[in-house]
Amino acid sequence: MGHIEKLEENTELVNDISKELTKNEDWEYKFIVTLPKPDVYFPILKYKCTTKVSPIPLRVQSKVRCTNKKTRVALQISSNPSNTRKLSELTIIMSVPDKVLGGSVSTQPEGGVWSEEDRSVVWSVKELGVGEKFQLQAQFSVVKGFDENSEKLYFPVMVRCHSMATQLSDIHFQCSDVPKGFPADVSMSFANRFRISQREVEY
Repeated sequence: MGHIEKLEENTELVNDISKELTKNEDWEYKFIVTLPKPDVYFPILKYKCTTKVSPIPLRVQSKVRCTNKKTRVALQISSNPSNTRKLSELTIIMSVPDKVLGGSVSTQPEGGVWSEEDRSVVWSVKELGVGEKFQLQAQFSVVKGFDENSEKLYFPVMVRCHSMATQLSDIHFQCSDVPKGFPADVSMSFANRFRISQREVEY
C-alpha cells in the first residue's frame, strides 16, 4: 500500500499476474502460487519497506563528555508510546573512535562487551515495554596527546530490535483458491512482526 520499496518472489513457484488486477480490486500485487507438495514450507516472496515509514518505534539519544583524560558516553533508548507491542531482542552497538582506548571501557550498568575487531561496545537487552526507556553509560580513557579542548569524539550508535504481532506498514494479504482451476483447500494463518535497525550519528 505504497510502503513497499523492494519485492522479490520465488519465480519457481510464483507467477506475477498483477497486470490482471481490475479497478474493483483494492490490491497492488496479485500472484498465482503453485506448491509442489502439501504441508511443506516453501518461501513465496519477501518484501522490504521504505525507510520513511513512520512513526519510528524507538528513539536513540546520546551525549559525550570529556574531562580529565576520560570520556563518558551516555545513551538513552526510548520506546515510542504509540507502539502497539513491546520491543524485544534489542542489540545496541556503539562504534568507538581511534582516539579512545576501547579496552579501558567500563559500563554502567554492567553488561557492555568490548569488541576489538569491530571497535565497538555491544549491549543486549531482552525487551523494552511500550513508552519505556532505559539508560546506558560507557567510560573510556583517551590516547596520549588527545586534546579534549580542541578535538571532538563521535560514537555512532545503531540499535536493532524486533516486535511481534505488529507491523510498521498497512500491508495486508489475502489467500484464496484460483477460480476455475484445480480445486484446492486453501487456508491462511497470519503471524506478523517487524525488525528494524536505527542509527544515531549526531550529538
